[in-house]
Amino acid sequence: MINLLNTAQEALSNYAITCTSVDFIAQSGNTIYKVTDLDNNSYSLRLHQSKGDALESFWSKPEVIHSEMVWLQALALDTDLAVPAPLKNIHGEFITNVNNLNCTLLRWVEGEQKPIILTIEDAAAIGEMTGKLHRQASNWSIPGLFERPSFDSSRILQSLEKLSEQSKAGLLDADDTALLQQAGQRIITMMDTLERTPGNSGMIHADLIPSNLVFLGKEVRPIDFGACGFGYYLGDLGWTFSYIHPAFRERLLQSYAQFYPLPDNYVELLEGFFIAAQLETMNFWLGLPDWQEWLPGHIGRLASREINAYLNNESFLFSGKPYWE
Repeated sequence: MINLLNTAQEALSNYAITCTSVDFIAQSGNTIYKVTDLDNNSYSLRLHQSKGDALESFWSKPEVIHSEMVWLQALALDTDLAVPAPLKNIHGEFITNVNNLNCTLLRWVEGEQKPIILTIEDAAAIGEMTGKLHRQASNWSIPGLFERPSFDSSRILQSLEKLSEQSKAGLLDADDTALLQQAGQRIITMMDTLERTPGNSGMIHADLIPSNLVFLGKEVRPIDFGACGFGYYLGDLGWTFSYIHPAFRERLLQSYAQFYPLPDNYVELLEGFFIAAQLETMNFWLGLPDWQEWLPGHIGRLASREINAYLNNESFLFSGKPYWE
């Protein structure tokens, strides 16, 4: 068994900083330590661990990790956004390998996390930040040897197959699942026929939810780019809207549009990408040990509200009761 703290300390010896503290923060996909140096600067040290299966091992590939660092460095240079900018080690590399673990060091992003977005001002700040993110991505030339996942309809198909299996096993309501399947097929058609252009797709964060945002004053700062990849910019917003109340969404989009343009049919597309994000994340949720305790209720509310409206061509983006209430 690898001693992770020892691994962290050995990794840090490869950087031109003198540490005064190394504190464990979290362990999910990666093990994360908060590191403080003699000058009181703070950093995030990530130990990229693979769980062993094929899907998970993709995320710990050096090429994939390096590509995330390359985009973060570009965002730090090209924008005024406070992002977790990566540091190179004394060998000039973004990745330090210790005990067969790939490690990265990034600047710590100060700020307060909020479990939910409760004000229209915070929603506007999220819109501004996301618009700046997408503006940089649309102008950025992808460098060679760059490898990140692509968010396409195949992920929706995977989710629909898993939902079907659980419905047949009697663990999900058959009527609710049928509505999700119907909506899913419509989403797949939408994504497969929507042409990808430099204006509507590129690098996206792919997980801009409250746990990956920190607030400092009136500014919102994105963290944890571990899921970033190629996708539609509206897909990024669709997932964010899963955590933004309908009453705040119009203000968020007004703020976003000051930094990156919305297409003419953005409401129709965003409603589709909202449903797409919900369906795609079922892949993850159905793998959680406690999903049977809460996911059937979540699916029931989603099916009777947003998905029902979507299938009946009734707009829900700015009105109605969201699935979480």
